[in-house]
Amino acid sequence: MDELIVIGTVRTAWGVKGWVKLMSFSGEWAHFADLRSVVLRPKSGRSVREYQVEGFRIHNGGGMMKFAGVDSPEAGKSLAGSEILVHQDHAAPLKDGEWYLKDLIGMSVVDPDGLSHGRIVSVIEAADDLLEIERPDQRRFMVPFRAEFVGEPNLSEGVLVLNASWLADEL
Repeated sequence: MDELIVIGTVRTAWGVKGWVKLMSFSGEWAHFADLRSVVLRPKSGRSVREYQVEGFRIHNGGGMMKFAGVDSPEAGKSLAGSEILVHQDHAAPLKDGEWYLKDLIGMSVVDPDGLSHGRIVSVIEAADDLLEIERPDQRRFMVPFRAEFVGEPNLSEGVLVLNASWLADEL
């Protein structure tokens, strides 16, 4: 499932036939219209499940979707809060200078002088995303993914500059 990315969430049920309202993380809806199936990861911790998409439409500026087998308001409401996962090629197209947070995993983290401080092993998505960095000695530390702490990722070289190298030195 590592090749799947989250593109939005199910908000709540709508109507009496099992349609659900959606939230798009990109703010774009065009790529939702082409989806034939999605994987839903419930916030309840239950296992993920693939759903066939029976319909998609825009209503009052927001997206709505109908999944096969979800045929009542109760069934739709049971999906509320679920993350919508798709293969990356079905997500909103990236613009120049954009990347997915998952693309940061595995990048080398260096200070402005090029001294290695480790590599990014995970990204915790929050209001201020956090990068988990593993040092060469296997100790880990977290860095907010903000301009005060890190530079722009260089995806072609697989390097991220740690502007606040004192964070790594605090271990």
